Parts: sequence; C-alpha cells; structure tokens
Amino acid sequence: MLKTDLSITRFKDFDVVFGVSGTMRRIAKIMFARDGSIYVFFPGFRSTEGILCRAKLIAGTNYPTNIDLSEGGKVASHLVKYSHHTDGEAHFSQDGKVKTEIRRRSVPLTEQKGHLFTIQVQEFDSFPYLPSAKARQLTFNLPNDVPAIKLTAWRFPLSGINFPEIIVPGAIPVIKTSDGIDRAGLMVLPPVGMPFDDVVLFLSGQVTSSLSVDQSAQLLFMGGFDPPSIALNHAHDTEFIAFSYPCTDFEALKARIGSIDFASDASDASAL
Repeated sequence: MLKTDLSITRFKDFDVVFGVSGTMRRIAKIMFARDGSIYVFFPGFRSTEGILCRAKLIAGTNYPTNIDLSEGGKVASHLVKYSHHTDGEAHFSQDGKVKTEIRRRSVPLTEQKGHLFTIQVQEFDSFPYLPSAKARQLTFNLPNDVPAIKLTAWRFPLSGINFPEIIVPGAIPVIKTSDGIDRAGLMVLPPVGMPFDDVVLFLSGQVTSSLSVDQSAQLLFMGGFDPPSIALNHAHDTEFIAFSYPCTDFEALKARIGSIDFASDASDASAL
C-alpha cells in the first residue's frame, strides 16, 4: 500500500506528484475545464516519441493482455494530452503539434461513473523534478524500491461516498471502486460553481512489477473506455484509446503505420 497524505480538496487544475527518494517528480497535470471536460497533460517526460492507437479487445479475451498498439495506431514525436469532453468525445491532441486522429466516443461525463483513465509509469527520474511543493498538487509518497506504479482515476458522486464518522489524522480515504475492490487514494473536486462540482475524481496508486525487462523509462496511458456494462463484460468487444512512450523502432514504425505529427510546429504547447 502506498503512503499518502489525506487530501479532499477543490482545484481547477493540479499536478500529480510522486515523492521518491526525497525528491518530487511531476507525473501528470490534470485540469477541469470551464465546460466540465477533463484534460490530462504529461509535460516534461523525458521521451517525446510515442505510439498511440484506438485499441480493441475482442470478446472472449482474457484480461490483462498485451496489446499491439501498431494495429490501428500512429506514431507521434510530441507528448500529447488526453481530453475527455462532456459529450463523451475522448481523444489525444497537442495544439499545433499533432493531428487529433486518435479518438473515439466514450461515455458522456453526465453518465460516466467509475474508471476514467489509467497511467502506468516506470523509472521516475525520467519525469521532471520539482524543487518545492506547489499550492495545487496531489502527492503520493512512494517507497524507494518501487519498480513501477499504476495510477488509476475514478469518478464518483460525492453524495455516494461513505466516509468514516471519524477520520484519523493522516488516514487515507478508502472507496469501493466499480470493480468491487476497496482502494485507498487521494481525492479532488472541481471548484464550487463549476460543472460536476459534486463529483469526486479519486486517484488510487498500486505498486506493480517492472513494465520492461531493462526497467527503462516508460509512460503508458489508457482512457476513453466503454461503459462498464460493455468494458467489463468479456462477452462483448470493447474499445479504448491508449499511448506508450517511448516508442521503439520509431522511424521504422513511422514509415509503416504513419505519423499524426503536423508537418511543422506552430507553437510549443507542451510547456505547462
């Protein structure tokens, strides 16, 4: 179990930070947009060459499974952001840098409840160092020997969460997520008056085994899922969008499956 600080608060945007070996590393930046959309950025990750795809799991597939992202995928030479709009439109993009081609219609946020997205990371030194804590951040303090982390984001109505009558200082909220498992994690809500200001974004971390044999830098993302009645039912095909950085054999894959890069960079949209 990860050690965390109790945090149930409201931010318009915030950093997701891992504290490792006495240093802070920013893993992602999350933003609640004015219209209720949710954006996830990955500024500063060491590798900018990745592969992105609209993935499909065929009915009867045993989970978990390895997914070939080159099937229906494209490469990109820039870090992308994930957008989940209120109408359910989910896609990867980066203004002026990549075309918004990897996309699908997911669950509208008015109906979405449960698993929203998953981030997996390895080799924490490949993420940007923060010299001091920021006013708006959620910090997960990790043991020094953790090989990799899976960070899962869930959404729940605040009214549906059963908190203990007495919260012990330093305790970690525990919520039964949509897969029926009690999970500890950190919570944040949009500011009062914004859309979905009564819906919690709950982030839960889980230590995992190494993502690769050489334990090199890895950043994986999955989101844009079908509703649970489809996504969790192995009798149905299900889709989502995913990316993986870095991408091995980048130039060969670019020649074979193509790129979503614009021909030239109009602006630097990765500095947040």
